Amino acid sequence: MKRQIVEQEAVRLALNEAEALWERANDAWEAATWVMAHDPDVGTAVTESGKTRSFVFQGSVSNEMPSLTVLYEDQDPYLIVHDVKFWRPTKYEQQIH
Repeated sequence: MKRQIVEQEAVRLALNEAEALWERANDAWEAATWVMAHDPDVGTAVTESGKTRSFVFQGSVSNEMPSLTVLYEDQDPYLIVHDVKFWRPTKYEQQIH
C-alpha cells in the first residue's frame, strides 16, 4: 500500500539548501520519495523492529542530480522522514552501484 510522506522541518530546510546548490535537487527528492512511498521497505533497517530505515538514492553526475540519504520511519499509513542529506555523486559510485 502506498504511504503518505510526512516531512519533518529539518527535511524541508535541507531540501531548500540543496535546491540552492543543485538545479535538480527537487527531482532527486521527488524520485526518492516516490520509491519510498511505493516500497516502504526499500531502505536498510537501522532499528531491530525495522520501522526506522535508511535509504540511499543514487543521483546522476552527468545530469547534475545530487544523491541523497534519507532517514525515515514507517508508521503505516505514513512514512515520517526525519532527516535527509544531499551529496554530490561521483562517477566511481555510479559504476559500482
